[in-house]
Amino acid sequence: MNKKLYLASPYGFSKQTKDLLFLFIQIFKDLNIEVYEPFSRTEHLVNSGENWAYGIARRNLNDLRECDCLFAI
Repeated sequence: MNKKLYLASPYGFSKQTKDLLFLFIQIFKDLNIEVYEPFSRTEHLVNSGENWAYGIARRNLNDLRECDCLFAI
């Protein structure tokens, strides 16, 4: 069973830093670790309704609970 890692970073907010985000994701995947990256996992929820921000927060909290560890940048 692969370990699950929640990757918390500011890199998803900027187009200029997305390459760094993808680099970190690839490093963990090469180590056979499943990466939960919140920007890609919640992008479909942005502006999706009246309570979209709450939906994103709830999804992130659920993902954190599912993961074995947290890596924060």
